[in-house]
Amino acid sequence: MSAKYSPRVGLFLFVSGVIAWLSGDWRALARVLDNFDDNTKTGWSDFTFTPGFGIPAETGGQFIFTQPPAGQAIFSASTKTSETFALQEGRTVEFRVDLVSGGGKDSFAILAFIPTSSSASTLAGYGFAKSTTDILITKGIGKYFYNENPTPAIKNDNVTMVLSMTGKGGNVVINAKVLDKDNNNAVLFDRTFVDTPAADVLSDGTDSPAAPYFGSGNFVLYLYQDYDPNAPENPYQVIYDNAEVFVLDNIVLDDFNDNTKTAWQDFTFTPGFGIPAETGGQFVFMQPPAGQAIFSASTKTSRTFGIQDGERLEFHVDLVTGGEKDSFAILAFIPTSSTVSSLGGYGLAKSTTDILITKGIGKYFYNENPTPPIKNSNVTLVLSM
Repeated sequence: MSAKYSPRVGLFLFVSGVIAWLSGDWRALARVLDNFDDNTKTGWSDFTFTPGFGIPAETGGQFIFTQPPAGQAIFSASTKTSETFALQEGRTVEFRVDLVSGGGKDSFAILAFIPTSSSASTLAGYGFAKSTTDILITKGIGKYFYNENPTPAIKNDNVTMVLSMTGKGGNVVINAKVLDKDNNNAVLFDRTFVDTPAADVLSDGTDSPAAPYFGSGNFVLYLYQDYDPNAPENPYQVIYDNAEVFVLDNIVLDDFNDNTKTAWQDFTFTPGFGIPAETGGQFVFMQPPAGQAIFSASTKTSRTFGIQDGERLEFHVDLVTGGEKDSFAILAFIPTSSTVSSLGGYGLAKSTTDILITKGIGKYFYNENPTPPIKNSNVTLVLSM
């Protein structure tokens, strides 16, 4: 397999929009706020309207809310206080918690981002609420982006609740998912809404205050008892496990729109050969036939990025178009301790026929000609580490 790379490294590449995503990784590398395994409630601040009512217990490796019938709608909550999370432009903050089991139709598990400027008692923030019958995506009490009884009902035990919030263009994009832990995290529910600075039309209620909830906030868990005198539950209950957070920063390194090559350091084996040009809002590599395998490259020098335990580094670039089977577009992470000329690092290489995932010249995790060939124009290359 080692022969494949060396005769096929000529670059003919138009790229648009180099983006770096910096993040904690998904389930395997997400930061665990609390797995509840020590059965000691540490860094949680409880809230209840009635002293002692519905205070959660950390027991049996789980976080358990239990309430007797209250004769009215009521909730209790617990806020993870050991850390706050900043929701800001270009950042995704994602909360996850396993819903081990819930009660009936009126026992609502709620996962929420509550701004530090607010309090758990108000439910003013972004929330994801679920019972055996209902699902709500909320901005506060009586303020719902989504308020439905899905048919068929969404599974309510051994699932993961996911609440994701992204700052984008002055808006907050809210996404809620339910994942099935019994079926390899298959997506059972997935809805997205946008909270703009204007007063948005909600499914229920009035968007007031209209502004999105930017700024610092906390991870909060609730049990909401939607008391029904005709069908009281005894007890109302939700059981949680594995509270996790995922934070992803989206940084546009260059969109090439100014047609000025800034903070790019070019490399070529032959002076002037294959140096990329920033033109027409794109980054264009072009090489004449060289009579041998050869490559040229350009390194973004305005910032370095670190790979470290428990975090994910992800590079994106749009491949507008490429040449043929021997014109390879390559997106790479090259350590500062290495050199571009060595290709010693992690790389994703693609032509019209071949795809390689590399660790250096002749060092491939993957080296194949997929059948049918993978589209090679108007696609995005993603290299995640």
